[in-house]
Amino acid sequence: MTAHETSLKLYCTPRSHFSRKVRILLDAWKLGHELVDIGNVADDASKEFAGNPLMKVPTLVDGDIWLIDSDHIAQYLTLTYHPGDPFNVLLKKPELLNLRAVMNGIMAAEVELLLAKRTGTDISQPRYQKLQKTIAQGLDWLEQNAGLFAGPPDYQDFHLVCLWDHLAFYKLVKLSYRHLAARVTELSSLPYVKASRPA
Repeated sequence: MTAHETSLKLYCTPRSHFSRKVRILLDAWKLGHELVDIGNVADDASKEFAGNPLMKVPTLVDGDIWLIDSDHIAQYLTLTYHPGDPFNVLLKKPELLNLRAVMNGIMAAEVELLLAKRTGTDISQPRYQKLQKTIAQGLDWLEQNAGLFAGPPDYQDFHLVCLWDHLAFYKLVKLSYRHLAARVTELSSLPYVKASRPA
């Protein structure tokens, strides 16, 4: 399916790492789409989130189809537009499911910390200290299991790049992870990865 045949709208924010996972797929596959910037994710106006009751990004609209959650959107795009699954989106292997879960957990913890700081919340409280530990332990685990990021670029790699670039942009943690950094550097030269890098 060519770019002009699609009617995809992705409701997101320009720097959202969850949204970027989807944007990389859209760009890699040259699927025509409209990006709709919902503005401040700390706002509580659900209409700005394309009706997502969780008031999070991204949300995908494809004609009559409405879908939330970045990984669900990635699966839908794969099944609808590239059912051969060239980027290994449709996971079944337990080790890769764990890989994805750890990355999502790190990303979610970072979002909570960033929103807390943005709204003036004291992040020295135990809850936020636990989130910081979640990020540190998660990155340690990813570094120890960096061999799972191997072979041709796939959705797990895109997930890693989105996580890494977001952490680097907001400088919440020191990114001293040699194997992960090497993989990110390798992937960052891909045009469809560079296109959505946070600026």
